[in-house]
Amino acid sequence: MSKLRILCLHGFTSNGAVHAHQLRRISAQLPEYDFLFPEGPHRVDIAEQMDMTKPANHAWSEIVMSASSSGHRAWWFARNGDWKSKTSGGFIGLEESLDYLGTYLQEKGPVHAIWGFSQGACLAGMLCALLQTGLAMHPLRRHLQPSHNADSVSLTTPLAGIIFSGFRARFPQYDAMYEPGIDVPTLHVLGEQDPLVRSERSEALLRVCKSGERVIHPGGHDIPKGEADVARIVEFTREHVRSSGKRAGFSFAQASI
Repeated sequence: MSKLRILCLHGFTSNGAVHAHQLRRISAQLPEYDFLFPEGPHRVDIAEQMDMTKPANHAWSEIVMSASSSGHRAWWFARNGDWKSKTSGGFIGLEESLDYLGTYLQEKGPVHAIWGFSQGACLAGMLCALLQTGLAMHPLRRHLQPSHNADSVSLTTPLAGIIFSGFRARFPQYDAMYEPGIDVPTLHVLGEQDPLVRSERSEALLRVCKSGERVIHPGGHDIPKGEADVARIVEFTREHVRSSGKRAGFSFAQASI
């Protein structure tokens, strides 16, 4: 019998290999699942995003570059609006990432759970929302449909999501995605000392998750390593992501998009 699949989305300036290493303590305890690690389609010039004179940033870049030839990757670049030029803010490159993930899922098959860290956690929350049947006609949902052989593509609503250091997209054009609420059971794993993601942004995402649970670990902007925290993540996964509990599939043909 084939394993259930978990889609794992890395954070900003990371890549799939690094994210797999970050999750190794958890994934090692879940051998009955296949973990998929796609990489954001956007390359990041790390010197433009971080002060490389800081030892911590330099060390991070060395870790990423030594882990994979993919280098630093992103799912989008956040841009604030400019009232002078009358431009609105948004996630630049999000649509391209959804296009990429649509093709990726066509090749790999449907996934049964979605995990994400930081920027990838924000994207995981978006996908948990967009893959619900009620948002079948949302403009961003259309980007998950490959342009070819669309009738044979089936995207299922995930059985669960795990949101590590996640947050709600802050720009108003994304509000409609969250307004119906997210029915997918979610576990929000938050660092008590996280210096990058403010708690109110994480709580904003948690509030729209109808079956959201919270785990607070004593660390910062990272994946928890404590035995109790890892055990809770493993327990949540096994509780919700089971063969007998599969949701009904949802196909593009049914949605006529």
